[in-house]
Amino acid sequence: MNELLPRDGVEALAAYADKHELFDLFESITARMVIEKPDDVIQFMIEQLQKPETHGIVIIGPPTAGQARASEQLALHLDAVQISTGRLLSTAIERQTSLGSQARPYLERGDYVPDNIMLGLVSARLQDPEVMMRGFVLEGFPRTKEQAKGLISRGIIPTRVIVFDVPDEVVVENQTLLRIDPMTNRLYHARTAPPPDNPTILGRLIQRQTDTEAAVRARLSQYRRHVGGVLASFDKSRVRRIVFPEGVSEKGDEALSLLIQEVGNGRVSRAPRMIKAVVGGLPGSGKTEIAEMIAREFGVVAVSPRSVILEKMSLGAVDQESDIAKYAAIADNAPDDQVIPLIVARLKREDCMNQGWVLDGFPRTRAQAEGLREKGVMPNRLLLLRASPETCKERLMKGQTNTVKGEEIDNRLQAAAKVRSELQLAYSKPRAISKQGRGDMGKDCISIIQDIEVDFADEGLEKALDRVRAAMIRGGNISLELK
Repeated sequence: MNELLPRDGVEALAAYADKHELFDLFESITARMVIEKPDDVIQFMIEQLQKPETHGIVIIGPPTAGQARASEQLALHLDAVQISTGRLLSTAIERQTSLGSQARPYLERGDYVPDNIMLGLVSARLQDPEVMMRGFVLEGFPRTKEQAKGLISRGIIPTRVIVFDVPDEVVVENQTLLRIDPMTNRLYHARTAPPPDNPTILGRLIQRQTDTEAAVRARLSQYRRHVGGVLASFDKSRVRRIVFPEGVSEKGDEALSLLIQEVGNGRVSRAPRMIKAVVGGLPGSGKTEIAEMIAREFGVVAVSPRSVILEKMSLGAVDQESDIAKYAAIADNAPDDQVIPLIVARLKREDCMNQGWVLDGFPRTRAQAEGLREKGVMPNRLLLLRASPETCKERLMKGQTNTVKGEEIDNRLQAAAKVRSELQLAYSKPRAISKQGRGDMGKDCISIIQDIEVDFADEGLEKALDRVRAAMIRGGNISLELK
């Protein structure tokens, strides 16, 4: 096989397939083909390629956890159609449609509406021409495994399923603080939207039956019982879980930013490929330890600016007093024109070509990323470590008593402040969607970008290692936590 197709040829073919996302393209078309079973397979493929590429986002979470507002904001950001099952039901009941009349008794009892009724309402809305052209953000559906399977069987496969993970006690406290004025039908919240200090209004306020602790806990129990089956119905590479320990309403714009980030990162590709990873973050964020763990547990080669400089020195290829040797202690300061050729040469050696590699703390800038790209080095996974400058400084200062060291650390942290944004700009280019076809493919961007929280105290390193380890095994399906 090697004689027929040399290694350079294999690498070129793999790079081409990655660049044009061929695996994901044909996986998507094949999945739809199996569901729809077209008579004319070739014509079906042509039609799929001509369809505009749109977002199909599902957002689910505990009842009244705050996902409704977040999904509305996300839909506005994406210019997609926001679909709320609550509004679909209300409209159907108001118009006294057949499905609305069937659903009404269940809603009045506080029960789940049967799957066949909900599937009828939702699938009809999703097949609307406007939704098919603009894409959708579907909130609060599916709620059961049967509903999820029903969507899939109808050829409705979301591009992303986002789960809001909010503790039960937070949901209960938030909901039980609601009060309504039956005369004006205005809703108040004791903490976030309190009523006016008017004895007449205060005397009229009542708690709705659905807002009592018993009613809220009953709905939560139903949700917890079904959510596992819902998530298991979808490809795990499409699922994202965002944890809100204090609730969604407490985070506001931050919750929307996380949603946008999750949608922008794209679906984790399942294409068979060798690990070529970059670990980026502030000094003290744990880059080296995480890179070494990836190398050890996944059998790839760890490479860093410091390691290539030290290797060059150990081979006697440079004098101890040469320019590049001066940067062995703090390799981040090494000039790009000297360190990039060393890194490229190391990554093109046989062990890296055969096993894959992980770059520790390089590149740090768009210019460095472009320098690697120009020489044929393109990673396929980017791990961005999130830790505050205070946490990083504390880790770097451990065991240091010299105040000059503290000033040096401050300078290093300040110099590295833009690493995350630089790498995101370098590797996560936006995809322009064309109405004539699948859009702007073929750009050199990374399909797997993971944003990992590592801002922890003493147990932070082990916690970060566990999180990265699990993410690598699952193919990038990682939770984000708001602290």
